[in-house]
Amino acid sequence: MAKGETMKEKKQSGTTKIIAASEAEVTELIKLSTEKLIIYIVGKSNAMGLALSPEDIVIECWLINPAKHSMRKYTQFPDSQVVIKRIGEMKGKKGLLIGSETTGYKLTDISKVIYANILQQIESQGIDIKTGSKSANRNITSIDETPYNRLKKSSAYQKFISGRINEIVESDFLYFYGITWHSKKSFIQNRIKNVDSVVKRFTPSDKILEGVFNYLTENFGYVKEQLINK
Repeated sequence: MAKGETMKEKKQSGTTKIIAASEAEVTELIKLSTEKLIIYIVGKSNAMGLALSPEDIVIECWLINPAKHSMRKYTQFPDSQVVIKRIGEMKGKKGLLIGSETTGYKLTDISKVIYANILQQIESQGIDIKTGSKSANRNITSIDETPYNRLKKSSAYQKFISGRINEIVESDFLYFYGITWHSKKSFIQNRIKNVDSVVKRFTPSDKILEGVFNYLTENFGYVKEQLINK
């Protein structure tokens, strides 16, 4: 927003439709990276039944976070270059957006998970300004967080969050659980039990992890069954 201009005044001026609903919400949204802000804007517009063009998205990014999306030395004007480029990447190799300039954009299955996670972070005011991600939960001990961090670094999680979901293979499933076909049955059973417990513990606050787990279960559940019953 321009200095001294409120969200209400922006809306009344007719500049654009304000996707962000409140000042409190904007306070959280300005912490997001440009990519996650675009996901939020597209997700929110879909929920409102709006079809936004690239130019609309540029304006929304500028209104929500003018400090980051204004032209250098001319903060009263939006800078479209970064946002338009990011939209192209998200629609292309990252697989985070579908649609076109004329029909508007929608979220993919992957970005829907990210959007749900953003909404939850906004509600709990848990977005970390340094990373644009959920801030640390002080109620979680380092012992609890260590196996969770391992799952976030797993190849399945990284492929999922980067939009390469079709590249997730059986070996990624095995690495997610930290097992192999040659592991002892008792070890496999304990590992699966422990990992599933970690997933259950953290999915309420990490919808990406929930999406990864659901994808692995749906596509490689047979591997788990074979390993448990071998």
